[in-house]
Amino acid sequence: MDEYRFGIIGAGPIGGIMAAHLANAGHNVTLVDILKDHLAEIKRSGLTLTGVKKINAPFPEDNLCYSIDEMSGKEIDVVFISVKASILPKILPMLKKVSKPNTTFISLQNGLDTEDFIADIFGKKNTLRIVVNYAGNLVDNGKVMMSFFNAPNYIGVIDPTAEKKARMLAEVITAADLETAFTPEIKKHEWEKTILNTALSPVCALTRRTMKQMMEFKETRQLAEAILREGITVAEANGIHFESSFLKHCMNYLDKAGHHKTSMHMDIERGSPTEIGFLNDKIVKYGELKGIPTPYNSTIVFLIRGSELPEYKGA
Repeated sequence: MDEYRFGIIGAGPIGGIMAAHLANAGHNVTLVDILKDHLAEIKRSGLTLTGVKKINAPFPEDNLCYSIDEMSGKEIDVVFISVKASILPKILPMLKKVSKPNTTFISLQNGLDTEDFIADIFGKKNTLRIVVNYAGNLVDNGKVMMSFFNAPNYIGVIDPTAEKKARMLAEVITAADLETAFTPEIKKHEWEKTILNTALSPVCALTRRTMKQMMEFKETRQLAEAILREGITVAEANGIHFESSFLKHCMNYLDKAGHHKTSMHMDIERGSPTEIGFLNDKIVKYGELKGIPTPYNSTIVFLIRGSELPEYKGA
């Protein structure tokens, strides 16, 4: 299979796992991240994956960028955008300045409708969406622990003319040992992943506990199920139809997550903005469009936004 020239913006757990697999498969991968110590360790010792996959992928110094501006002049075919959805409005204008015409952009992010922001800048035919079913944590500079992979990932298009490209990239990523399937129903998988994330990501952030702990504790398990039911109801009202066993599938999926520390949990600990606006708040907004009340999701949104407030330091 031909070598591709990939760019990955955001070398955290999700982007890092993708980058390590693609580089290990022999592709030219450029990493972009503002975490200088993280990139410095990758320069010295490569990007190391532990956990369910074990990889050490070296990256040439020229393939490590500390800002989007440093991508200027580089020959890159496909760019994965793997930053927090909340900062898309900030980085997309920067990316437009350094990108060549007909570059393919892939939203590698959590939440609903992130690909629409990208398509507004680069066009629908140049924009794809991937929904991954793996997760991990950045355990140290240059080191990502991959906590689970419930294969496959799914990749899809906004514009039907991009289908051939998406199918080829599904093959490329699969050949890199990250099983990925093309789907004509990427929006359905996007909703599915979002509904799953709304159930535990903010609950873990609010309790500062792992996914496994929340699924083993009776009361928070019941809360997760209630959030799932709301999301499924809203999705159905908006034309996204699941199988009758979907709720059971979701609970089984979450039961397999293990002692994973969610990214929203880490955002709250760092005092960083969360992706709540692309997760539970999307469920609330889509519910409002159809007149469907979403008390569980609404309460979660209020609590997370309260948690995002700066800590009171006193008079």
